[in-house]
Amino acid sequence: MRMSERDVEVRRARIEEIRGLAQEYRDEQTIDFGSPTDAPMPQGGIFWVAVDAEGNQLGYAAGTMRPSGCTIGPVFTRADARRRGVGEALLTTIQQWASNTRVPVVEISVHARNEAGQSFLESLGYQPRRVLMSLTPEGARDPVR
Repeated sequence: MRMSERDVEVRRARIEEIRGLAQEYRDEQTIDFGSPTDAPMPQGGIFWVAVDAEGNQLGYAAGTMRPSGCTIGPVFTRADARRRGVGEALLTTIQQWASNTRVPVVEISVHARNEAGQSFLESLGYQPRRVLMSLTPEGARDPVR
């Protein structure tokens, strides 16, 4: 069942508030992709947390300010809260914040193999603008296979 906007509150968060969610993100990304694509808690990051009516944490997003705008990543929703509007609530709130603070660009990173994440972002109007390439150190596990 999809949550309504009144069932999900998204607010700015302190790094201490999202540590548990960041660890869940790190663990899940390690299982699915070998390692997280994005730093779970980027240095100098801006954080948002999504909570339900009882105050239970449902997910979080982290952003990093750059000269060109804000880069968001990760956007993480707990498995039991997925497909219930939590990710959309996070991104809608971030987009509103960016508009209100005149941040010119909001970019979101997603793992190259995360097809569900890419489809979700495309459903909200995000489009690929560039591809980030990386070189895997010799002997290291290929993170994109």
